[in-house]
Amino acid sequence: ALEAEMETNNFLFIGSYRDNEVHSSHPLRAYLSELKRKEIDITEINIGCISKEDVNSLISDIFGMPQHLTRSFSDIVYKKTGGNAFFVILFLQSLWDEGSLLFSLDSNTWKWDTDALDSREMFDDVGLLMAEKIRQLPLGCQHAMKMIACVGSKCDELILRLFMREGDGSQEGPSTKRRKHNIDGNDQLLMLDFAVEEGLLKKDDRSYIFAHDQIQHAAYSLIPENEQGHLHRCIGYWILKHISNDTVDDVLFILVDQLNRGKRCIEEDNQRIDLAVLNLRAGKKAMSLATFLGAASYLKAGINLLCDGHWERYYDLSLQLYSSYAEAEFCNGHFQEVGRATGIVIKHATLFEDKLR
Repeated sequence: ALEAEMETNNFLFIGSYRDNEVHSSHPLRAYLSELKRKEIDITEINIGCISKEDVNSLISDIFGMPQHLTRSFSDIVYKKTGGNAFFVILFLQSLWDEGSLLFSLDSNTWKWDTDALDSREMFDDVGLLMAEKIRQLPLGCQHAMKMIACVGSKCDELILRLFMREGDGSQEGPSTKRRKHNIDGNDQLLMLDFAVEEGLLKKDDRSYIFAHDQIQHAAYSLIPENEQGHLHRCIGYWILKHISNDTVDDVLFILVDQLNRGKRCIEEDNQRIDLAVLNLRAGKKAMSLATFLGAASYLKAGINLLCDGHWERYYDLSLQLYSSYAEAEFCNGHFQEVGRATGIVIKHATLFEDKLR
C-alpha cells in the first residue's frame, strides 16, 4: 500500500471514520496499528460536536445578524441538536419548511417564536427527522429514493433505469400495492429532482448520491422490514432481466448483492443454484481484482445456497465454490477456514486431480 511505502515522501493520505462504527477488532484498527508499528506518521484529528458559541456564530452568519441578536435562538437550537453540525442544518431547514422560521420583509430580518421553539419536541435521532422530511416529498420521489437506498449510498443512472422501468411501485408487498405509480422509469428519474432540490440527493454527472449516509438509512427505514428482502430480490431480477449477457460483468456486484439480500425469498432449488452460480462468478471477479475479503464473502454465500445432495447433483459447481473459497481465505490469512474447506473437497472430490486443487 502507498501509505506504508517508506521511500515515498510526497504522499498524503486523508481518511475518515466514525469511532462508534470501528470496533477494536475491526480491520481498520489492525491496519492503523500496523502503520504505527512501521513508524508511519499518523495525525489523528477527532471531530466532535460544535460548541454553543460556534452554533451561535454559524446561525449569525446564516441569518446575517449580529450574534447578540441570534443568541436566544441559537441556545434553543443547541439544546435541541446537541451541537451536531449536520443536525443543526437539518433542524433549521425543518423550521423553515414548517413556517416556524420566517423572514420579515417589513423589518428586513429573521423572525421566530422563542417560546414555541423551546417547547418543540427534541429529536434524539437524525434518522427520524430525515424520514419525516422524505415523507413530505411526492410519492414517486419517495419510492425512487427507497430504490436507490436499497442499492447503496449512490447509484449510476444507467443502473437505476434498469430496475426503475419496472420498479415504479410494482413490488408485490402488501403496503406497496396500495401505492402504485402510473409513471414510467424516465418520469421516476425526473421525480428525483425534488430530492435534489431539497438537498437530500446530489446529482453527480450520471449518478445520484445521497447527501449523507443518514439520509440513505432514513430512506431505507421507510421500507417495511417484511418487504425489504422482497424488494432487493426484485431489483436483482429486474437488473438481470434488462442487462445483456455481454454487459452483466459491469453490474455483477450490484446484481449479486441485491439477490443475496433477498435470498430468503428464494425457495425453489433451481433459483438458489442460479444464484450460487452468480456468486461464484462474482467471487472469481473479486479475486481477479485482489479484493479477497469480498471474494470470500461471495463464495461463502454461494456455498450456503447449495441444496442437499449438491455434490452428486452439481459436482462442478460445488468443487469450484469450495476450492475458490479456500483460495480466497488463504489470501485473507484465515487458515482455519482453508483447512475446513479443503477437508470437504478432499472428502467429496471423485478425481485425484480435483483433490489437489
